Amino acid sequence: MSPADVATARRLYAQHESIRPLVEQVRAVADALTRPDPRVEPVRTLLGQLRRELLPHEHAEEADLVPILNRTLGGADATGAISRTHAEIEQYVVRLGRALDAITTTENLADLQRLLYGLYAILRLHNAQEEEAAFSLVPGPAP
Repeated sequence: MSPADVATARRLYAQHESIRPLVEQVRAVADALTRPDPRVEPVRTLLGQLRRELLPHEHAEEADLVPILNRTLGGADATGAISRTHAEIEQYVVRLGRALDAITTTENLADLQRLLYGLYAILRLHNAQEEEAAFSLVPGPAP
């Protein structure tokens, strides 16, 4: 891995770490929808954060980290799962936005909760994949 690739991977790892609380917030917001008086506003706030913080990070990983991994590992076979989860994360955020736009009653909250739990599961899996398959390849001290 070139020094430039190492620097890029470390920068992306720092972003990756900074997004951990947002990932856990996805689950917390989903859990809150089961309370006796559920509110939609926290879901709207979370959606804004996902669009501002999470999606740009996922796009940067796809644009910068995946090519580094392809060069390091000698091909795209090893990064297919990571790329696929990037696409799936984006699709879940889009679906969440559509579901919020269509919300009319608290009965629709089950759809929001299902999407949030699905997104949470994908994010946890995706982060584990990146930590084991991608960031573990960065030479030197842990990023």
